[in-house]
Amino acid sequence: MREVLAHWMLSLIAEISLLDSEIILLAILVVIGVIVIDSLSSFAHEKRQQTGTTKREQAISIDGTKEFPSKQYVSDIQGLAGRPDAIIKENGFLIPVERKPLAKKLHDRYVAQILVYMRLIEEFEGKRPPYGYLILGPKCRKVRIENSEQRQQWLQKHLDQMRNILDHQAPAIAAPHEKKCARCEVRHICQHALSVDQRAYVVNNKSSDLLSINKKSVLTKLNG
Repeated sequence: MREVLAHWMLSLIAEISLLDSEIILLAILVVIGVIVIDSLSSFAHEKRQQTGTTKREQAISIDGTKEFPSKQYVSDIQGLAGRPDAIIKENGFLIPVERKPLAKKLHDRYVAQILVYMRLIEEFEGKRPPYGYLILGPKCRKVRIENSEQRQQWLQKHLDQMRNILDHQAPAIAAPHEKKCARCEVRHICQHALSVDQRAYVVNNKSSDLLSINKKSVLTKLNG
């Protein structure tokens, strides 16, 4: 069997050597082109999966791809900026998609981010998205976030609070969390970080209202 295969290979090489050099070069270029196109197609497919888009949806932009360049929005009017991981066209609307590959659950900050994207798309594209998508975790769980007036009012409240702090019209009050403080790399220099004893106090009491209080109130309860 080996002798037959070796003979076939030698015959093939001999036949190729008889071909014109330009034909051989053309064949090599064709093979390279096929490989490149296949690689780009696989990369685009992978990006579609990561951003939760499918072939049924029209991709407008996907961050990290040349096929669908990402869109960066900067609004001087709203004082907001953002670049969605993807924008798809669905039911005639441009829908922002944001990927959170390490997320285990839905957080308010994720909702706020997608709401900001919907504001920016409305300003720059001229049409209000009725919803956006958050893609959570390694299994790409798709969560639809409705662009309701109630949610936008909630976002505006937080934006106003942030701007008041930046304009020195309101104090910035820290809200340390025992788990976050335990993992934080700068806790040893942070004046708001919970100490080991304070974290133990919060954990033992397991009171939901204690999870959002500042360091001063924790110390008051400990000393009392």
